[in-house]
Amino acid sequence: MRILLVTNDRLGRQRAGPAIRCVELAKVLAREHEVTVASAVPGDIEIPGIKVILNALANPSALRSAARQTDVAITQGLVLHVFPFVRRFCKYLVVDLYDPYLFEHLAQKGRSFAIWRYLRQWHLLNQQLRQGDFFLCANERQWDYWLGCLCALGRLTPEEHERDPSFRRLLSVVPFGIEPQPPRHDRAVVKGVMPGIAKDDILLVWAGGIWQWFDPLTIIKAMGQVRDRANIKLLFLGTRHPNPDIPEMPILAHSRRLAEELGLLGRSVFFREGWVPFDERQNFLLEADIGVSAHTNTIETRLAFRTRVLDYIWTGLPMILTEGDYFADLVAREDVGKTVAPGDTKGWKEAILSLAANHAERQAMKSYLSALRERFHWEKVCKPLADYCRDPYHTRGLSVFQVGFSRLLTPAYRRLLHLRGRKPALAASSEKDSRKTKFMDNGYRHGETEAGER
Repeated sequence: MRILLVTNDRLGRQRAGPAIRCVELAKVLAREHEVTVASAVPGDIEIPGIKVILNALANPSALRSAARQTDVAITQGLVLHVFPFVRRFCKYLVVDLYDPYLFEHLAQKGRSFAIWRYLRQWHLLNQQLRQGDFFLCANERQWDYWLGCLCALGRLTPEEHERDPSFRRLLSVVPFGIEPQPPRHDRAVVKGVMPGIAKDDILLVWAGGIWQWFDPLTIIKAMGQVRDRANIKLLFLGTRHPNPDIPEMPILAHSRRLAEELGLLGRSVFFREGWVPFDERQNFLLEADIGVSAHTNTIETRLAFRTRVLDYIWTGLPMILTEGDYFADLVAREDVGKTVAPGDTKGWKEAILSLAANHAERQAMKSYLSALRERFHWEKVCKPLADYCRDPYHTRGLSVFQVGFSRLLTPAYRRLLHLRGRKPALAASSEKDSRKTKFMDNGYRHGETEAGER
C-alpha cells in the first residue's frame, strides 16, 4: 500500500507529540508499505526509507501529487481543513483522534475566546468525524468519548453493527508508544552542568511543555515548603514549543513569577529555555531521580494520554502524578510512583519528601518500570492501524437524505402513537374525561406532556 501521513506540526530534531506520533507510526508502517510523511510547516528532518514533504502550506503541489497516488491517508488535528484535497484524492481515510484538542482549546482560551471561534473548531472536528473510514484514539476512556461523538453524527449504523457489533472496525485504540531500544546516556547535561544543580542533588523533572491545562503552580508551591531540603531541585524542560506558530501560554509566565516570588527561581526551581531535541531527551531523563506531571481537575484530564509520562516509563523514572488521568491510575496500580489529589500542595510536599528520601523504594519502582516498558512499544500499540493498512475498507454513516428523512418521520411516528393511544380516551362518558382527552391530544402534538416527550 501507499501510505501518506500528514500533520500540521513541525517535523524536526525538536518535535512535540503530534509530530513524534506521526514519525513513529510511519516507521512501523514503512516495514510493509511505501510511506510518505508530510508537514504543513517548515522542518529539518530526514527519515531513512520514508519520503518527507515539508512546508506543504507554502507549496502544496508536492502534497497534492502524493495524495493523488495514496491508498491510505492518515491525518490528525485540522489537516483535512487545511488540505481538503487529501480526502478527495486518497482511497481510504484514517483520522487520528489521539489528542482530544477541543478540550485543550477550551482550557487555553477560556472565557476570552469568542464563541464563534469555538463553534468553528467544533464544526471542523465534526466534519472529520463524518469523513473518516477508520478512527484512532489513545485509550479506552477516549474510545467511549469518541464513540459517543460518532454515534451522534450517525456513524454507528445498523450496517456497521452487523459487520462488527463492537464497532472496533470503525474506532480502535492505538496509544502513543515508546521505542523498543533502551535509552542510553551519552553526555552530562544537567547535574554538575547547569548552575545550581549539583551531581548529588535529587532532581525532579517536568518533561515536555507547560500548557494552560497543566498545574505547575501546585508543584512550585510544594517546592517552597521543602526549601529546607536544599538538595531537592525541580527542572522544567520545555518552555518554547518547537512549532513557532504556537505561542507561549500565560501559565508559563505565571509559573516563573511564582517561583521568583517564593525565592525559588535559580535556587531550587529551574526553567530550561527552548525545547529538548527528541534524540537527546534521554540524557536529561536519565540524570533525573523523579518525573513529575500535574494538572487541574478538568474534562481534558479525564481523557488525556500524557506522552511525557511514556518517556518516564521508557527511562525507568519513578514519578509523582496528579490523580484523575489514565497514567495516574496506571502508576498507582503498578506501584511505579505516587499520585496526589488535584491542587493538593501538602500532598505534593509529602510525596516529594517521601520519594526523595527512600532510595530503595525508587529502585524497586525502576525494576517494575522495566517490565512495564514492553507494553508500549510502537510496533505493539500500532497493530490495529497496521492491520487496517494491510486490508483497508470503507465505512459509511447516515446520508444527508437519511437524516432529513428521519426529521420527517419523527412527527409521523408521534402521530401514530397518538392514534393508538387515544382510543380508550374516546370512550370517556363524562364531560371531564372529554376535556382530558382533548388536552392529551394537544399535548401529544406539541410534545408538552410527559408521555409526549417520551
